[in-house]
Amino acid sequence: MRWGPAQDCAFGDPFLSGISWKGSSMSEVRSTRREFLIGSMALGAGIATAGPLGEVLTAAQKPGSKMKFGLVTYLWGQNWDLPTVIRNCEKAGVLGVELRTEHAHKVESNLTEAQRRDVKKRFADSKVTLVSLGTNFAFHYPDESRVRKEIEGAKQYIKLAYDCGASGMKVKPNDLPKGVPYAKTIEQIGRSLNELGQFAAGYGQEVRLEVHGGCSLLPTMKAIMDVVTQPNVGVCWNCNGQDLEGEGLEYNFKLVRPRFSHIAHVRELNLTDYPYQQLINLMVATDWDGWVLLEGRVIPKEPIKAMIEQREVFAQMVAKAQAGGAQPAGGGIQLTQGDNKVTVEINGKLFTEYRFKEPQRPFFYPVIGPTGQPVMRHWPVEGTDPNDARDHVHQKSLWFTHGAVNGIDFWSDNKGKIVHDKFLEVASGPQVGVIKSENQWVAPDGKVVLTDTRTHRFRRDPDGTIMDWEIVLHASNGQVTFGDTKEGSMAIRLNPTMQLAPTPGMKSQGITAHGHIINSEGVTDGQTWSKRAAWCDYYGPVKGEIVGIAIFDHPDNPRHPTWWHVRDYGLFAANPFGIHDFEKKPAGAGDLVIPAGQSVTFKYRFFFHKGDEKQGKVAEHYRDYAGGK
Repeated sequence: MRWGPAQDCAFGDPFLSGISWKGSSMSEVRSTRREFLIGSMALGAGIATAGPLGEVLTAAQKPGSKMKFGLVTYLWGQNWDLPTVIRNCEKAGVLGVELRTEHAHKVESNLTEAQRRDVKKRFADSKVTLVSLGTNFAFHYPDESRVRKEIEGAKQYIKLAYDCGASGMKVKPNDLPKGVPYAKTIEQIGRSLNELGQFAAGYGQEVRLEVHGGCSLLPTMKAIMDVVTQPNVGVCWNCNGQDLEGEGLEYNFKLVRPRFSHIAHVRELNLTDYPYQQLINLMVATDWDGWVLLEGRVIPKEPIKAMIEQREVFAQMVAKAQAGGAQPAGGGIQLTQGDNKVTVEINGKLFTEYRFKEPQRPFFYPVIGPTGQPVMRHWPVEGTDPNDARDHVHQKSLWFTHGAVNGIDFWSDNKGKIVHDKFLEVASGPQVGVIKSENQWVAPDGKVVLTDTRTHRFRRDPDGTIMDWEIVLHASNGQVTFGDTKEGSMAIRLNPTMQLAPTPGMKSQGITAHGHIINSEGVTDGQTWSKRAAWCDYYGPVKGEIVGIAIFDHPDNPRHPTWWHVRDYGLFAANPFGIHDFEKKPAGAGDLVIPAGQSVTFKYRFFFHKGDEKQGKVAEHYRDYAGGK
């Protein structure tokens, strides 16, 4: 993400000619949005806390507790200047807002840098969060030049959102032009969103695709999102009548819930022309943690009173959903197979995607840690993080391969490659999800050197997230030798802020590295490279919170405990083959031969946890793993 330096702005900075922000001096607003008291109200049999932030809390932090209530300035706030928007939202306790463009608040792309700083500071000095900018950019047009104009215009508002302190920007699909093949339009919209998403990720922004216009049918939105590969592009639910068509609200909700953004639009919640309680029930059941933003249809005579009423109705609906016993992500571990990837959700939230049709080898990307943040390097899959080092292009997120198999390098790119053959199982479950597949290791001349059967199991644990690997290597086409080299094997490339050493991008921004490594023998940091250990844990900060990744070497593995190819620049790999490099023994000492027709099995566990190895209980979890749990 691109994080700019902290900027102070005097409120005497000039504004764009013609902008008049009436009504309040900055002395009338609070000094920080965190300085507020949370009020409470009794709701039914339970007690829920509904503070001015619009966030519903319970003592037990029930599902849906992190949802927040805010306002879209279309239509209720379309005639308010910015100070009035902030003042009215504060008075109503509706402390999140999406500013629609082309309204009286005039937060537009032609603001100067000083004016942008002033907008950001006005929100920072209030209790109101600038959640999003709402734009009308759309990408369905048959005219390519028009589509290009829309994309470039949207990029300017992404930069504006970043400069003003928002977390994202809303766009539209927005139609299916007559005479143009459906698939062509869907592909065009998806490609446009990928370009926009990649640009937005560089600014830490989310692109929110509103369910709108001729694309309002949810199967159409799912088709668009199936084209979208950028993880920071999501769906903005919009409460349209089309939500109820086909197989109904729940079915349509589940079609796109895995790709929800962090905002959803609703109309007046106490109207009866839409099943709002059912929608809130679904949001609570999947423990969605975004902003429910009110886009009122009829401008009220007393807007502040009406906003308070809507906030209270929202709190009551959430409390009712929670009292009904909604549990997070009713399906537990949900796997969804697409044309080129399998999406893995845990409790309704994205954990990872198995990308099985990549040109070099299958891998998992992204990988979301226990705090909700990615724990792997984005580059070269996506060039989204300026902190990422642009080195070792073959080190893509989380993968298994080796650098010398019958003399062929499968570790580097553009040499040997691992090709997905077929799935044997893709199964969701309340406790465990499973992906089982067969793959071919193909030499540059097209010959299959060996095959593998790999099984991945995913589950949640009270202390973190677990991904189990079992890979069976079959010498199906003759004898196979896994050669003695450090370049392998069971590997992940970490988020740069977790590393021991800072990347060039981090150094240029004055960011230091605070990562640490420890193994089961008590060896730490740089001394862990080449050492043998039953497990190794690499931990460090991601967005201010310490997270760790432990890799467990199963006791049944050949040559247990394994050697560790773990680097200060974030490469983290278990390698049972590279004895020459690790222990300076004669070349070939680490060769492992699989006779023709036979196989060898390796098992590993990835344990994603909060805190360091002690806080994450890594040693205890390894004992469970070694004991068969």
